[in-house]
Amino acid sequence: MNREQFGEGLFLILCGLFKKAVISDYISLNFVDRVFDAPLLYTGVENLLGLYGYALQIYCDFSGYSDMAIGIALLLGLRFNINFDSPYQSATITEFWRRWHISLSSWLKDYLYISLGGNRKGKFRTYVNLFITMLLGGLWHGASLRFVLWGALHGVSLAIHKFLMSCFPSLKPVGSDMSWGHRVIGMVITFHLVCFGWIFFRADNMQIAGDMLSQIIYHFHPEVFPQFVAGYTGICFLMVLGYLFHFMPKSMESGMQIVVTRSPLCIQVLMVVLAIFIVVQVKSAGVQPFIYFQF
Repeated sequence: MNREQFGEGLFLILCGLFKKAVISDYISLNFVDRVFDAPLLYTGVENLLGLYGYALQIYCDFSGYSDMAIGIALLLGLRFNINFDSPYQSATITEFWRRWHISLSSWLKDYLYISLGGNRKGKFRTYVNLFITMLLGGLWHGASLRFVLWGALHGVSLAIHKFLMSCFPSLKPVGSDMSWGHRVIGMVITFHLVCFGWIFFRADNMQIAGDMLSQIIYHFHPEVFPQFVAGYTGICFLMVLGYLFHFMPKSMESGMQIVVTRSPLCIQVLMVVLAIFIVVQVKSAGVQPFIYFQF
């Protein structure tokens, strides 16, 4: 292990710790869980913000776990592949699954999609294979209707995007070749499609999912937003901070990593101490288990 590996590993561990123990756990315990436990007690705008909070929570939980694992491996002289690549920056649902939980999506592709025939048996069979693959991916998370709906939503979305690309060759599977305006529109649409799926993924039952959708559609009440910000200032701050970090350009992230890598050992030790201090300050209960452990 050289100095570069040590610095990169330390940076990943610090990032993962901040994502998991500061952002994910705090917004979960103090806001997201409350909304999903009783969505009828909150207005539609609060339910929508709770959904945005869960989208950030599950990303920070999953990617925080991966970052820490990759960082610890680097300290041991091993290099693992990246597992989350800023997935909410995706401009299409296909791009999302190339950025989200890359190890899982690769497994689904290699052992389910390709085994079913992939795209080798005609267009219609390709769409069916995409749907079946994601449906089974949903069932893998749990034998429940809500997971089936989550998998079906992504399967249908992937199939529709594949169909549109066949009809309009100018469309791309990823948004890197899009104009800036089209990419932003694609990111907004893809993000909200993914968030819609998170409702079924997170809700304890279909009644909760229905209640949340009902509140968002029929009882939105945007006028309570200022009161929400005043009452949940810490939550709003961490959510904004989390999404800012997520949408941060790669160049800035690389710059931060270089700063950590090139810092003297005493400064690196201070960074670790500061990170532990922040975690202790925001911790409101015992350490929360990683979400992925339940699967």
